[in-house]
Amino acid sequence: MIYNLAKIARELLWRAREKNYPKTEDGRTLLHIGCGDINSPEFINIDARKSSHIHIVTHNIFRLWMIPDNTADLIYMCHVLEHVPREKLSQVIKEMHRILKPSGKLRISVPDFDHIIAIYNDTDHQIELISPPLMGGQDYPENFHYEIYNKKYLEKILVAHKFGDVLEWNPFDVQFHNFDDWASKNVMFNNKEYPISLNLEASKLQ
Repeated sequence: MIYNLAKIARELLWRAREKNYPKTEDGRTLLHIGCGDINSPEFINIDARKSSHIHIVTHNIFRLWMIPDNTADLIYMCHVLEHVPREKLSQVIKEMHRILKPSGKLRISVPDFDHIIAIYNDTDHQIELISPPLMGGQDYPENFHYEIYNKKYLEKILVAHKFGDVLEWNPFDVQFHNFDDWASKNVMFNNKEYPISLNLEASKLQ
């Protein structure tokens, strides 16, 4: 009974607020969780730090209480999951599953440990090149890393949390990614560019 009342209250609150939130031209709801300085007009921007383009300010992506079940068509998280402590990771993925509509997309970019090791081995073990993507920039409280990922590990996590159709995505050839962020950034050493990120997209299963 209490749960149902809370759910109804959340949905009513969202309906009152969503008229001020952006949607795509065809009415889809897109969430950019951990958007930082990125402001894409099609997304509802969610971040821990206040700014003029942020629609929802929260430090707690483990429980996005203000967003009803089955709300989003797409959730985008770029270099966010590595900031989540390992014991909280399952809770975060479950929350993304709750928020997404059936067959909705979870689009993720994280530092790819396999890429990082390749950079380390190919650059005469240059620690300063791999330290930021591995450990975080550490320039503000939220910018520390707790976990590492490669494709095998992240795909296993997604499948275990009722996501399917896990595929890599290209930031230069995908809908709703008309901005530059870590998903497309490389590091440069001796005039050679090295990719940093693992980009995976998965669909919410019924």
